[in-house]
Amino acid sequence: MNHKELDYGDWRIQTVAHVGADSYIPWTNQWVEKGTRLTVIATVNLTKRKTLSIPVPNATAIMLNAAAAAYDQAKQLRLNSGIDKSLKSSVMFDTDRSAIDYVERMIEAILMAFTAIEAFANETIPNDYTYSHHRSSKTILEISDKQKIERNLSLDEKLSIVLPEVIGCRSPKGTRSWESYRQLKNVRDRIVHMKTADRKSSGPDIDTVWKAILLTPAPHLLTRQILEHFISAMEEKPRWFLQVGNTQ
Repeated sequence: MNHKELDYGDWRIQTVAHVGADSYIPWTNQWVEKGTRLTVIATVNLTKRKTLSIPVPNATAIMLNAAAAAYDQAKQLRLNSGIDKSLKSSVMFDTDRSAIDYVERMIEAILMAFTAIEAFANETIPNDYTYSHHRSSKTILEISDKQKIERNLSLDEKLSIVLPEVIGCRSPKGTRSWESYRQLKNVRDRIVHMKTADRKSSGPDIDTVWKAILLTPAPHLLTRQILEHFISAMEEKPRWFLQVGNTQ
């Protein structure tokens, strides 16, 4: 079996390996042929007598894919209402339901796209990596392991300091990809921490969370920009990256 014939399964699966030679697996009492796909699984108890197993997905892949799917649905709602084709100075969706569905899909796309960045940052940090930094005092140096980094460091710090050090690339700060990330983060934060004053009825010149949602470009493409900054510097690219979120 050559490389092209190997079964890699769904592209969103986290870990895929293949048996290098015909082997006996004692815990299953089975012989498996060379090239057989091995996949890490997660198992849960559905009932006392039944368990369910699934292949462990890559968190970044499924979040980014979900964001792209939600945005495609939102885009279709907008297309069906003819909003962008209309020559009128004031436009609306064809129904109230379409308008609300559009906002829902955009919120899904924004939240999933941002979560994909968080997942990517955490999974890219090696298990044995430590980060030395000054936290509460300029004279006391604090050393954080991966668990503390994931829990205590802001995503800004992970992206601008930790990942560049891990991967060996320049910081994305000051680049277009960083601007895209900040744009996505700002609208995500306004959605997650939605204030009463931010969701009121308003005219076109008032900055509300609805205005931010409606004017956000394809969220998954904003995410791809920041991910590409790092992935372009990686020797081994994630196998999922070329599969999701390439189109408007």
